[in-house]
Amino acid sequence: MNFTNNVSRKKIMAFAGLVWFVYVIFHMLSLLVFHSGHEVFNQFYDWINHLAVYHLLVLILIALLVFHVGSAISRQLRNNVSKGQSYKKPYPLAIPRVVAWGGVSALLLFIVFHFVQMKFFVTDDMYQYMLTIFSQPLMLSVYLLGLVTLSAHLHHGLANVLQSLGVSAVNHYRLAFVITLLIFIGFVSVPMSILL
Repeated sequence: MNFTNNVSRKKIMAFAGLVWFVYVIFHMLSLLVFHSGHEVFNQFYDWINHLAVYHLLVLILIALLVFHVGSAISRQLRNNVSKGQSYKKPYPLAIPRVVAWGGVSALLLFIVFHFVQMKFFVTDDMYQYMLTIFSQPLMLSVYLLGLVTLSAHLHHGLANVLQSLGVSAVNHYRLAFVITLLIFIGFVSVPMSILL
């Protein structure tokens, strides 16, 4: 096993996750513009969609996601056959492996679904589109499930990154929880404002 190659892949995987983390924060902040009203929200998204680098950024995000997911799967497969025996290390906080991988799989499906939905079914009136989809119980349920799986993945990833940066064991879980909770609240504020 090439240790240097594994460390390099792990670092690149972490970098890809970090880029996606920055994107998730930007996406949440951009969705909060919804609270500014119909015209402002539509103008903001029209501006974003017509940026010269928009399509390049989308391609970079897709490439990083493919690498991140591929690296995670290959690491897990290598760990499972480590030294010819099943990998015995317990999953974080005793989460069953099938639950953890089920959550990550649900998150990946949500990302793909959300991307297709936003790229191929959105009309010129993004504000009205948001009102329509979040008024449908099924779409709202899919969105909330996606947020829960995203939050769980973010908490796990952030806690690991903070631990790697030397933040104490107790504090890195607390800080990761606070950051994840703020992101969750930001995202969920949009459908909640429509329903209430």
